[in-house]
Amino acid sequence: MVTFLVALVGAIVGLVGGFVAGAVAGTFIAAATHMSNFEGASGYFAVFFCGPIGALVGLVLGVWIALRLRGGPKGIFAVAKYSAFTFAAALAGAAAVIYLMLAFDTTLNRNSAPRQALFEIRMPPGTKLAADRRGITIELDTDRNIADAYIGKDQHDDGDRPVISGGVDLAFRTSSRIIVLKMKGEPDRLFQLRLSGNPGHSDAFGPWQPIDWVAELDDKQPRKATPAYQYEIRYRVRDPNVEYSRPMIDFELSLPETTPLPADLKQVQVVAEEAENTMDGSLRADSLERANGRVLMTGIVQMAGERHSLIAITVPNQPTRLFEIKLPPLTWITETIRYATTSPADDNRSYGPSQNVGFIREAGQRDPRPARPEDDATFRYKLQ
Repeated sequence: MVTFLVALVGAIVGLVGGFVAGAVAGTFIAAATHMSNFEGASGYFAVFFCGPIGALVGLVLGVWIALRLRGGPKGIFAVAKYSAFTFAAALAGAAAVIYLMLAFDTTLNRNSAPRQALFEIRMPPGTKLAADRRGITIELDTDRNIADAYIGKDQHDDGDRPVISGGVDLAFRTSSRIIVLKMKGEPDRLFQLRLSGNPGHSDAFGPWQPIDWVAELDDKQPRKATPAYQYEIRYRVRDPNVEYSRPMIDFELSLPETTPLPADLKQVQVVAEEAENTMDGSLRADSLERANGRVLMTGIVQMAGERHSLIAITVPNQPTRLFEIKLPPLTWITETIRYATTSPADDNRSYGPSQNVGFIREAGQRDPRPARPEDDATFRYKLQ
């Protein structure tokens, strides 16, 4: 047991010293090979590649030195055995520390953008509401806090059922979350969010879920709602940290030269869509070119899904044109390697093949129709 403890101390010292030495060596290697520093590529190479290699070498070396100083077994087998034992012990200790930190830390997304619960509340048939949803407030009640929700500007109706859209920050790790719909002069409507304490990102809303409780103004305790209360909610979790880690797309849009365009291309709306998730993009203001009876524009947008998105481009007073993007599996691996090995100046990628517009969404319609031959527009893209 004493020998193991001595080897463990040697392993920890060697691990730390080896990591530092490996990171320093990686910095010199990056400088000597003129490695790109675009988005910190050389730093990632030094810290996350060379550092761990140095740490493993330092661990084995530390165990060997500790065993020699202890006067214990010095053979290759003994060094390998104690290195494996001490490495496993170090991993177990680190895992225990991380588990305890997470267990006692109830804050979600510390030091980063907060996650949100985005929701839609569907009212009973025939309900009449003001277009701006005046007199309505919504809050999130948990066992740790109460937070005001916002109500979105773009509201819609589902047939004769008004739908209230909004969202609220999820600040704490808890499975006790209740959305409270408050309408002036009416009972509060309560919906339980069936989310885990640490919910992940979702691009799509879940199924419609009926109301759970109703709280009359003079009741101390809410009562269980019956099917007669035709209020429903659906929701999803938005994690900006997931959204903004998705691929960026450079694209070129081609339209007939006779297409009426605004003087300022910023008025053209570019949005990536995946289920109910959207990410805004834009056209480059100075990218307009005319050639061979076509007008060409370039822009940029971030994918709304991990590998799939519809790119919706809306020119003022025209239908929305939708183009589909599908990326191959494991794109993130090839892109990580490219970022680490290629500088922007050496990037020689070109646009992929042109594709015709896939769908058209007419003004005022939610569902698009398949494109027709007269819907003349093409689109091509490359990963930024």
